[in-house]
Amino acid sequence: MNKYSIAFDVGGLFIKSAVLNDDGEIVPNSYAIFPSKSKETKEGIIEHLVFIIKQQTNGILDKDFEITGVGYAFPGPFDYESGISYIKGIDKFEEIYEVNLRDLLINRLKQESSFHSKTSNEFQIVFDNDASLFALGEHVSGKAGGYNKSIFLTIGTGAGSAFMENGKLVKDRQDIPENGWIYNQPFKQSIVDDYISKRGILKLANELGLSTSDNEVETLAAMGKNEDQRAKMAFRMFGEYIGKALNPYIKSFKPDAIILGGQITKSKDLFMNGVYETLENKTVNIECSEETSLSTFKGVANLLKQSIRRKE
Repeated sequence: MNKYSIAFDVGGLFIKSAVLNDDGEIVPNSYAIFPSKSKETKEGIIEHLVFIIKQQTNGILDKDFEITGVGYAFPGPFDYESGISYIKGIDKFEEIYEVNLRDLLINRLKQESSFHSKTSNEFQIVFDNDASLFALGEHVSGKAGGYNKSIFLTIGTGAGSAFMENGKLVKDRQDIPENGWIYNQPFKQSIVDDYISKRGILKLANELGLSTSDNEVETLAAMGKNEDQRAKMAFRMFGEYIGKALNPYIKSFKPDAIILGGQITKSKDLFMNGVYETLENKTVNIECSEETSLSTFKGVANLLKQSIRRKE
């Protein structure tokens, strides 16, 4: 019997998903994008998550298969071990604050006999932050495989980060910030997240007298690629911020490589010079992931396997 897992990369606007086989490879044509419905009621969010799980399961063409688990890359604050959301005050997933998503989903899925009959005895639901899962996926089959020590930085609505040594995530050590998270560390007049993020680069553009009609980084990048000098300057300064924000952790952790992920890496030609110029350690390698979500999905599959092995 073939075994599959279902991976989700949850954002405030969209949920990306894929089905993975037992080797951790993404099943062809299983990649899908759904609205997140992050402003729904608690019941609405749970029902939507159940609907997506069923939808992805129904797309599996094998006649004889079982689902070993479901894994979520979920934004924080979140108790990933327990499956409890602590997201509040950011206009998304407000209604599941202090809700145990794992318990609710498992109980709700048991009511779906057509799905429940396809689950394996070791079926689990696991959670972790997107940067940690991105790191696991990149180590398994991405840019990080050839390095012993890496720092991962995913840039989107915020700055996600993870630290890895010898294929294992490092979360509690003196040479890294708590949990491996740099988003809430002091930087300039505020914290890293206010500068290394979508809002950070749009604020830079605004300070340079530049605004986009749709408030999207992609539009700003298109302007930069069309030689708009203010857009190019905004990206260059953004790159300088990245370098300056990473310097303390490069000094303490001494990584072989920095792996960058997130949609903004598609605009790397516009900001990488700024990164290189401000890095104090010029020998550290910098890699940009080609597809952050795909690496995240593979990280989910890896996390599920680790979790199942621990409970055997």
